[in-house]
Amino acid sequence: DGICDCCDGSDEDLDQVTAAKCSNTCKEEGERSRAEREAKLQDLRAGLQVKTKTISEATQQKQEKEAEIQRIDQELPALETKLTELRQKKEEADAEKMQAECKTELPRLRQRVKELEEKVASLEKDLAVAGEGTTTTTTKKVVSEYAKWMEGADAAMEEDMADEDDGPSESPAAPAPAPPEPEKPREEDPLEKELREMESQVKSHKDSKSRLKKELDELPEDKLGFASLRDKCLEYKTSEYTYKLCFFKDAKQSHTRLGNWESFTSPTEAIFKNGEMCFGGPARSLKVTFQCGATEEVLALDEPSRCSYAAVVRHAGACIETMQQDLESPRTRHPKEEL
Repeated sequence: DGICDCCDGSDEDLDQVTAAKCSNTCKEEGERSRAEREAKLQDLRAGLQVKTKTISEATQQKQEKEAEIQRIDQELPALETKLTELRQKKEEADAEKMQAECKTELPRLRQRVKELEEKVASLEKDLAVAGEGTTTTTTKKVVSEYAKWMEGADAAMEEDMADEDDGPSESPAAPAPAPPEPEKPREEDPLEKELREMESQVKSHKDSKSRLKKELDELPEDKLGFASLRDKCLEYKTSEYTYKLCFFKDAKQSHTRLGNWESFTSPTEAIFKNGEMCFGGPARSLKVTFQCGATEEVLALDEPSRCSYAAVVRHAGACIETMQQDLESPRTRHPKEEL
């Protein structure tokens, strides 16, 4: 067919036309294949060394976390019992305090009620006395008092006008108000302080246990080679966006959330799910495929289908020992095998 499928060109008739096209390139292809295989092998060996070191450190951290959880489990019951006792003591102390305040306040309140009742009775008596007499007398008295007040008002207005002619008079400056006395700090109840500290300690233990268990669940035994990705973000920039993959947390396309970390789905794959909704759906998601390598970097990231993103990430955790055997002992390729 005029196409050189075999490296030695033996798949084509050796006439003058095809002989010129299909030269024997087996040696060149073999050298190129060996160079590529050697580069992959060196990268694999370096990746396996990094992975071994990562697993060793992650295993130690895993044991420390498990020991910490065990310590919390041993301490927590006693702390919770102590907290229950303190809460009961606080309730009893508050009840006693309220009872004592009632005993102190009750006599004072009774005396105050008695004084108010006496004042009301006195006012009622004064009103009754004031109500006696004729309307005429009251009217005359009111008119008389009003006339007197008007005469005094006229005289006062004349005096004020005379004072204005003499010029404004300076009034003495009002004394500055005394600064308010600082409030005395309220003495903290020792029992209340102890209770608050115990509540904080119990909450801290529970929060720590929850966090440690979450971290252990995120990285099972067979995924410890990826432990270096914890609390790490890898970036990948294009002409339009900056992608940011924060493993065990979330992934973003600039300011758009592509998804939250879900889990590993295979030895070399992971998924971010439940990102922001595309217009009309679905929710965005990102699939990560790991490739073996000693360094950590995002090699490619695109959107193969609407709102579904795919990334290729180089990481030592994807390096597997069986790859080394395949590269060191590749299958022999014969000259007459088609490409």
